[in-house]
Amino acid sequence: MATPQPNAETVEALLDTTWRMSASEAARTDALDRKASTLASFASVVIALTGSLGLRLVDTTPTWWAALLLTVSLVSLAGAVGLAVKALFPREYLTLGMDYLRRFPTWSEILKPPEQVRGETMRGLIEALARERAANDGKSRLVKGAYVTLGLGLAIGIVDVVILAAEEVW
Repeated sequence: MATPQPNAETVEALLDTTWRMSASEAARTDALDRKASTLASFASVVIALTGSLGLRLVDTTPTWWAALLLTVSLVSLAGAVGLAVKALFPREYLTLGMDYLRRFPTWSEILKPPEQVRGETMRGLIEALARERAANDGKSRLVKGAYVTLGLGLAIGIVDVVILAAEEVW
């Protein structure tokens, strides 16, 4: 009984698709990193402004709720920075393993049919792609959480400013 032989064109098309998906996932990583770094920078600046305005609020309205508003706002903003920095924490980029690549110049690899080599390469890329996707899913959750905590911190900071402005007017 004959062993089924891979269709060379199909293997090539699948490998091409796998490379495109790898590039797409790398672009997703870059986009998440840009969002996280922008958010961390913005929230850091807002922390300084919120601290200054919040201290004025606590000075003009020395009550427990004014101190609580300031504290919750600053903790939320700091949480946003923390989540964004955690998303940016350096990690190893995932790709084909060096053990696999070191086999390339050997006769056992050179003599293989091209379809088999492409198939093995595709398998390695798919494993790396799956790990990269899982890492990016975690990074995405961190960035979303950072945006939520940033929004909370900004909303409470706005309440602080409104109260401070109302006290200045009345």
